[in-house]
Amino acid sequence: MPILPSKTFIERKARVVGYHDKGIIVEATASSGCTQCAKGQGCGLGLLSRPRSWQLEIDVPACWEGDPVPPLNSEVTVAIEKTSVTRLTWLVYGFPLLAGLVVAGLGSVVSDSTWLAPGLFFGVLMCGMVGLKYALGQRAELFRPRLIDAP
Repeated sequence: MPILPSKTFIERKARVVGYHDKGIIVEATASSGCTQCAKGQGCGLGLLSRPRSWQLEIDVPACWEGDPVPPLNSEVTVAIEKTSVTRLTWLVYGFPLLAGLVVAGLGSVVSDSTWLAPGLFFGVLMCGMVGLKYALGQRAELFRPRLIDAP
């Protein structure tokens, strides 16, 4: 039972190149005539594809468990929610940068030390990076592409 596509998803066609214990391994390819890329808006394929040696593991949804998994070299559709992309961008870039700027600004007000503000800024960025890794934990699955259609 496939998940119905919607305008809230970034969808791409992918080819099944293998299997793993919870699902399939796919390789997404860029379409040569992508109208959004031609307009300079980007299509989101960068989220779903990487260099040729990189492969994406997609878990098969629970609602498909009775259905057979897609065969090798078959074309499937994978998608990621646009809101997930926005949330992830804010968590990875926006929040640590904003926190670093605020803390560095406070540090420059509190002390006249030349290196305190830059030290605080980069310290907060590093702590933010490590903190996100542990804070997201198992919730990282919310930001993974999903299988929405298969033959």
